[in-house]
Amino acid sequence: MLRGNTRNSDCLYNNARKKGGVFILRLFKKKETIQFSGRRHTRLGILSAMIGILTVIGFVAICIISGVNGGEAGLYIGIIGIFIFVLGLFGFVLSYKGLKQRDIYYRFPMIGIVTNGTMLIILMIIYILGLY
Repeated sequence: MLRGNTRNSDCLYNNARKKGGVFILRLFKKKETIQFSGRRHTRLGILSAMIGILTVIGFVAICIISGVNGGEAGLYIGIIGIFIFVLGLFGFVLSYKGLKQRDIYYRFPMIGIVTNGTMLIILMIIYILGLY
């Protein structure tokens, strides 16, 4: 017996399971996942990466505010700059602690070390130049 396109009917039959004489269609199969290692993303690394991004955004914001005011932004912007420096130092320490953990993915701790370390260096240079 010749049938037309049997692809759809075979697909429905292959996705069906017979339970108690009734075919139940399984439209959504559970995908089996294979986990090769017990590695995970560390919370310290994610937090340090977020702090690093926050320090970059804060630094850009205070640079824009200072540029709009002609370099005379005032005391409050300087205090915010010191706060950003302390926040970057805190993020750097968190990312260092995150790197010391075992069986982790290194993406977020490395992003945290690079962004926080770069911002610490930039802010330190700005503060040293501001002393003279």
